[in-house]
Amino acid sequence: MIRADVPLTLPTRPADLPPPGFPLIASVAPLAAAGAIWLITGSAFVLIFAVLGPVIAVAGMLDARRTGRRVRRTNALDQERALATLRAEVALRHEELLRAHWRRTPSANSIVAAPHAAIRWTDSGADVSLGSGAVPSGLRLDGGAAPDEHRDVRDWAATLTEAPIDADAGGGIGIVGPLSLGQALARGLLVQLACSLAPDQVGLTVPDRGWEWSVALPHDTGPSCARRLVICQAPSGQAPSGGAPSGGAPWGPPPVSGLVIALAGTLAELPWGCDTIVRVQGPGRAEVLRSSVHAWGSGFRPELITVEQAIVVARVLRARAAAAGLVQNARRVPASVALGELSGFQPGYRAPHGQTQSRNLRCVIGVGEAGEVSLDLVGAGPHAVVGGTTGSGKSELLVTWVAAMAAVAGPDEVTFLLVDFKGGAAFGPLCALPHCVGLITDLDVHQAARALTSLAAELRYRERVLGRAGARDIVDLRMQDAGGVLPRLVIVVDEFATMLTAFPDLHALFVDIAARGRSLGVHLILCTQRPTGVVRDALLANCTLRVSLRVNNRADSVAVLGTDAAAALGADQAGRCLIAADASGPVLCQVATTSPREIRSLAAADAEAPNPRRPWLDLLPQTVSREDLLALVAGGTAVDESAFGGAAVAAGHDRAASDARAAPGGLLGLLDEPELQRYRVARYEPIAEGSLLVLGGPRSGKSTALASVAAGFATVGDAVLLGANVEAVWDCLVKARRCLDAGGSPAARLLLLDDFDSVHARWDQEHRSAALELLAGLIRDGAEGGLRIVIAAQRLTGSLQSLPALCQRRLVLRLSDVAEHVAAGGVAALFDDRLPPGGGSWQDHRIQLLAPEQSGAIPDVAAQRDIEPLADAAALLGRPGQTLLVVSGSPSRSAAVLGTVPGARVVDLAAVSHDELAEAAQAGPPLRLSGSQSGTAFVGDVDAWQAQWSLLGALRPHADLVFDGCSLADYRAISRRRDLPPPLAPNQGRVWVLRPDGAVHRATLRAPVV
Repeated sequence: MIRADVPLTLPTRPADLPPPGFPLIASVAPLAAAGAIWLITGSAFVLIFAVLGPVIAVAGMLDARRTGRRVRRTNALDQERALATLRAEVALRHEELLRAHWRRTPSANSIVAAPHAAIRWTDSGADVSLGSGAVPSGLRLDGGAAPDEHRDVRDWAATLTEAPIDADAGGGIGIVGPLSLGQALARGLLVQLACSLAPDQVGLTVPDRGWEWSVALPHDTGPSCARRLVICQAPSGQAPSGGAPSGGAPWGPPPVSGLVIALAGTLAELPWGCDTIVRVQGPGRAEVLRSSVHAWGSGFRPELITVEQAIVVARVLRARAAAAGLVQNARRVPASVALGELSGFQPGYRAPHGQTQSRNLRCVIGVGEAGEVSLDLVGAGPHAVVGGTTGSGKSELLVTWVAAMAAVAGPDEVTFLLVDFKGGAAFGPLCALPHCVGLITDLDVHQAARALTSLAAELRYRERVLGRAGARDIVDLRMQDAGGVLPRLVIVVDEFATMLTAFPDLHALFVDIAARGRSLGVHLILCTQRPTGVVRDALLANCTLRVSLRVNNRADSVAVLGTDAAAALGADQAGRCLIAADASGPVLCQVATTSPREIRSLAAADAEAPNPRRPWLDLLPQTVSREDLLALVAGGTAVDESAFGGAAVAAGHDRAASDARAAPGGLLGLLDEPELQRYRVARYEPIAEGSLLVLGGPRSGKSTALASVAAGFATVGDAVLLGANVEAVWDCLVKARRCLDAGGSPAARLLLLDDFDSVHARWDQEHRSAALELLAGLIRDGAEGGLRIVIAAQRLTGSLQSLPALCQRRLVLRLSDVAEHVAAGGVAALFDDRLPPGGGSWQDHRIQLLAPEQSGAIPDVAAQRDIEPLADAAALLGRPGQTLLVVSGSPSRSAAVLGTVPGARVVDLAAVSHDELAEAAQAGPPLRLSGSQSGTAFVGDVDAWQAQWSLLGALRPHADLVFDGCSLADYRAISRRRDLPPPLAPNQGRVWVLRPDGAVHRATLRAPVV
């Protein structure tokens, strides 16, 4: 941006060089030197050098003069370049200043050339351009050796030529000169003011003769406007006190809030009080006689336009004002009107079927210039776009439009799906209408996504209905069936841009609806604040009914109406809109307001009408029992695709129950398929579908899911359901691996592991790795051996994160974090931490699991018949001659337990002498350290046994080795074995027993019950 107050600097003139002086010393020095040498040498030839002094002096003077001339030429060139750069900068600033001046006050001739671009009805100023001339530019040139230096450059920079000669019409403008030239200049001023002042802000008063063309201007010529623009001209020869001039306006000061342009032949004929007075001397010459801005006598070229040019501009202004509702007759449009006051609003009145009323939705929504305004979504549509900024009345327009359509058509003829992404408060009262099939808001994103997804299925459903009836479109269908089996569906979307932001994939769906909606009877009313860039061309091309309330910029108005007229609507006129329904141009309308009482009267008029079909099903129930599921299948609401190998729907409850029980696979629950407008019975068939991973938080229904799968598999094979038992889970995994290695089992088997992450966490690290390796091998190799595995867990952390890749199927129940939900294989859009127990996702759809039976708790089938009861290590001492070698983490505790065995001898390695232990080692079995008939137990910790290694080596081949409270490291240090013993349940007195044959078993170590 160019700033005129930023000074520029003139180049400094270089100082003149001093004239070169005579080099006296350089001339005398050779003479003195030559004389001295002659005196010394006596040679006369030396005196020849004395002649060089004057020669050198003259040469030096000539060289200095040559150097001075060169320096002066260089300085002159530098100054010329600096002046050229300065002139270019001044010219650039002049150009920018001219553009800024002409932008602020466009000339009359530029307005005539492009009247549409010159309309600025949002301005309130009254500055006009009298013509073009020289004005001060405000540029300052600093520098220079003297004030008069570069005077031509300073004067040129300080003057802006061909600039507008501005004047404020609010202070009055007087024009002196021939009447024809004065009228031509005044026409230009009037055209400028008409383009800057809105027709509803200022009135117009003109003389009777010579200004007939001004009636084409949209500005009011009556006395209703408080602010007026007065054009007055004095007859030739009339004095200032001579009464009223032509036009009926008396001479005097400008009226309050008024604008005056006075014409007179002489200066004395002008009214007093004009701040600006100019004299027009010819078509290209005028001068300023009085001005608070310009100097007296300043000449300029006046802006003169013809009557024809003025009429062209006036017609453009009137067309724009008519489109914006600013012409005089627009004042008959009321500022507000109630829907109940309109004669076309008749709740309960229905035209007979077969007449035009059954084929369109024409309804009255407000009042315009010609009376009540009606909209026909079918005839002028089939779809509509509504634009309007915040506070312009969009929501009220939609409510009134829906209520008006409900008044002319019953629920069997039209239904409404309301989508409000502003919370739903505006559409809330409309839910009382029987026509309303649903209200979608942004308060529940999951329900909104589900309902909007069902719209694609609604199109397919309507296509099937038309195909079965052999009808071309919905009108043809209604002509065949007077009952109206397929009502029109009007989808009303408030804040369409916000909806697309939340669900960007829906734009393609709405484009499809717009393309096929006419024949299928589906209509769109899309409302948004800024249609530009939101409603794309593919969708906008099918939305032929356009409505625009007030918008903030011209581009949004053009995008909706094809004209920028909606940008000129007043901000204080809520509900004022322009409707473009045909090629005749936009129609101004004041939308009626709808009260809750009027909506209740509409609802009461159709209270006896049957409920219309909804385009989507209700949300899945929070609990689904087996009887509920079978009833849904029998009623056709849900399908069981497994029944008879296809998507068959049972004809009755008994048939549905038999089909569901006979179908392969266990019942999981009820699956929601909104894209097909149906529920589906969810099943899991382990043999065909592979292993299953069930993930869910606490009380999410994991155990219920495993129980349902186990119950469904019971008719096919053997199911083993295990809870959080570290020993039973390990043993089952080991046994299953052995069975597979032995060739498998002819019967199908299902192993169900509940709370596997809890079991996994209670194993030590080596057991965890080994168990995961066993599990991976069973899942990989189990298919050939008839084995399938179902795993349930709360969270997958650490090494458990590999489980989803191993399992072919996943059931994701309620989780607390969306990251965990996605990591488990769930779809992010289906995440909901408010799901009830049993709610989750299955096959990328929402599922509600079957509720547990009322018979009792979920059983924990641990295959007890295949697990031998654990032996009691203490009871072994009751046998005569039995020897136990006990490695204990707490020798005193183990000795106390073993000491309770009647007649048993307990030897604490730390309390017996070395000689006695050596004697016992040499004695060999059967070992008797006393007269007791019971066994003997040697008890010590790891260090004690390592100190008595000879005793351990002597007794080990004939004695059981018991590990009580020992770690794997202790076990391996004493047993010298690298294999893993089975894990022990904590806090249950479990011990490892290593028998002489190398077999490792679990046992208990408890005091015997007397």
